Amino acid sequence: MNIKKQNISVVIPAYNEEKAVSEVIADLKKLSFVDEIIVVDDGSADLTRQKAVESGARVISHKENSGYGASLKTGIINSKNNDIAFIDADAQHDPADLIQMIKYTGDHDIVIGSRKAGPHSPLWRRPGKMFIHMLANYLAGFKIPDLNCGLRIVKKDLILPYLKLFPDKFSFSTTSTIFFIKDGFKVKFVPISAQKRIGESSLRVRHGLDTIILVLRMITLFEPFKIFLPASISIFTFGFVYASIEVIRFRQFSATSLFLGITSLLVFFFGMIADQIATIRKEIKTK
Repeated sequence: MNIKKQNISVVIPAYNEEKAVSEVIADLKKLSFVDEIIVVDDGSADLTRQKAVESGARVISHKENSGYGASLKTGIINSKNNDIAFIDADAQHDPADLIQMIKYTGDHDIVIGSRKAGPHSPLWRRPGKMFIHMLANYLAGFKIPDLNCGLRIVKKDLILPYLKLFPDKFSFSTTSTIFFIKDGFKVKFVPISAQKRIGESSLRVRHGLDTIILVLRMITLFEPFKIFLPASISIFTFGFVYASIEVIRFRQFSATSLFLGITSLLVFFFGMIADQIATIRKEIKTK
């Protein structure tokens, strides 16, 4: 593919990124196939907007902080090209990696950067990220190289119909990656480099908790039995052990044992109903 003949828009979500946004824009301008740079200033309290304007980017401002996902949605809707790249404003990613990534856009619906494991992630975030990755890999059925990399290329006409499904906050990347994999889109992961971010991260513990809930929702949407069946078996096993102890000690069952048994059956049947709904949704989509 001759990448010089292909034009892409680049969306940069930015919240208080005055220290790095100019550098990111300058590096993007060196790429011949980038003909539109959109910085979505998400209610920054610093000079992010001013720096972006001075650097020659098209700037769209939110009146208040709406979230990482909301910023991406704004950029997608307002972009002029069908191929849209996302890149973070903290200089964590090297825009030059887009040169390799864009080569795969002709044969794939979404191209996602895959970062090498490094020391840049804070220690307090690593257990949560590991748990989220385990959940996502469980749903996908294989190891996802990079679940939430902010450097990616998507097609506007494919992602627009699904924007309402994706969250407005930090979990946009994670949720959309899982969605596109499970919904049958052609996803390509390309190895990229990653540096330590410039400036302070606005990511908080509650964002991780929100992401876990959204991943569980994605599992329920596509393969509900992966949630309901283990839950049903766990409740049944606990109830069986509890009832066995009661019989050995007191020669009788209690209401608690009966409750656990009924609950395990209800969870199983709810799983069957959810699985039927998921199957119907897939059949409707393919028609």
